[in-house]
Amino acid sequence: MIDIIIPVYNTPINDLERCFKSILNQTYSNYIVYIIDDGSNDKTKLFLDEYSKNKNNFNVIHITNGGVSNARNTGLNISNSDYITFIDADDTINKHFLEEAYDIITKNNLDLIIGGYNEIRNNKIAKTRLCNPGLHIYEGNSISNFKEKLISGKTNEKNKEIKDCPTGRIYTRMFKRNSINNLFDTNIHMSEDTLFMIDYTTQNKRIGIIDKAWYNYYKNDYSISSNTKKEILINNINDFINEIIKRMNNEKDINIKNSYQERINKAKTYIEQIKNS
Repeated sequence: MIDIIIPVYNTPINDLERCFKSILNQTYSNYIVYIIDDGSNDKTKLFLDEYSKNKNNFNVIHITNGGVSNARNTGLNISNSDYITFIDADDTINKHFLEEAYDIITKNNLDLIIGGYNEIRNNKIAKTRLCNPGLHIYEGNSISNFKEKLISGKTNEKNKEIKDCPTGRIYTRMFKRNSINNLFDTNIHMSEDTLFMIDYTTQNKRIGIIDKAWYNYYKNDYSISSNTKKEILINNINDFINEIIKRMNNEKDINIKNSYQERINKAKTYIEQIKNS
């Protein structure tokens, strides 16, 4: 059984229908959907209740607005299946995602399998992010190679097969449920996915990445990041930097320490770009 967690906050109805249809079209049907309504307006609430009414494996949980991390944590706390995946409400998954990811994660005894994704703009694929061909497994000492890419965002000779695979995102992947021992930080409002993944990889020892574009990420003008004011955005980035510094100070591996510093430098450059824009 696979649990699918979908946070929703005033997502346009057409986008919700598109997302849910992609789940119903899956070639693997042994799943439960947990739609976490994060304090949406009445129109969205009504749609979610009506849509799920006659679908036994679609569950809607209405909560007070607390942000996407809180919504995901609510889903994690409810989840009790062996495997779990996250989908954003305005995105879609390719029809073979659940079947293929489940097959790979179980046959290879993985804690996590990560695929690639298509970025969709104006209903067309603008770009595709994938690793090099094949299945690449990180475990034991090689986990640090994966973590360097996750933190810095850059590949090197030790992890070049990751290529463009999205290591710091929360979507286009499937987790073994009992390997998740950390929650999302509800005080962080930018790159919370990356912090979750950093903490996750610190605890787990067998991660696979594969060259399959399982997810379709729709680039929308109404997204939270697109509408955040400069001051708030800069504060959010500084909060993220402070969390990265905490983890860097506790790190003993010099290569990973350097990766943390690269991420800090990248974030500070982003702040300067925002100020000058």
